[in-house]
Amino acid sequence: MSGKQLQSIVEIKSASHKILAWRKESSQRSLTGSVPQYDVGHDDDGEKYAGKKVEKVLEQMQVVGACVVARWYGGVMLGPVRFTHIETCAKEAVRKWQEHLAEEQRKKRRVEAEAMEKETLMVTLTERDQSIDVLRKMAVEKEKRVKDALVAGMEALQGKLNGEAMDESNSAQHANPKILNVLSPIKTALDYGALPVERLRVMEKARDATLNFLLKRIEKAEKDLLALETEAEPEKPP
Repeated sequence: MSGKQLQSIVEIKSASHKILAWRKESSQRSLTGSVPQYDVGHDDDGEKYAGKKVEKVLEQMQVVGACVVARWYGGVMLGPVRFTHIETCAKEAVRKWQEHLAEEQRKKRRVEAEAMEKETLMVTLTERDQSIDVLRKMAVEKEKRVKDALVAGMEALQGKLNGEAMDESNSAQHANPKILNVLSPIKTALDYGALPVERLRVMEKARDATLNFLLKRIEKAEKDLLALETEAEPEKPP
């Protein structure tokens, strides 16, 4: 917004004086080219010397832009102290604008940080899903081996009790082939890009919990299988 536009905003329409000052970077450069030059100016708007006071504030605070200080005449002559009030008002306006810019920068950095975090989470979750699929299949396969070993052991024991030799083909027939169908169906990949970062954070924790659960299943199945195999080994003669 230009200085003239600032003087025309509705909030100060009834003011007796709309004192304007501006400071902007010039297209000209110093001889060395390292020190920027600035174009400065002011509009007293009927309040003599006031514009220069506001201009001085902009220079002291090293800011670029335009500032308008509105003054309503209340019927009492304040004398020179009015310039102190004008400068104070200009400084407060500049500080509020600087706070606004700082907050905007913080918001921008938060948005950028969340965008980077989201990209990382999307990659991580995709990798977690692939690992979960592999571990789930591994867990089911190992648990099936445990179940098959239990069935085979029970049939062998029954055969011994009945005095019959276990028929391998008959054992395979009773090995419950339906266990092979326990594998989970392939799921459609989620569109992680459509989800907010807060949801992705929760999902990452859930995926980690699933991975830990599957690893425990695999560990238990391996221990059970080892125990069954140890029991099935024939005793060595003394």
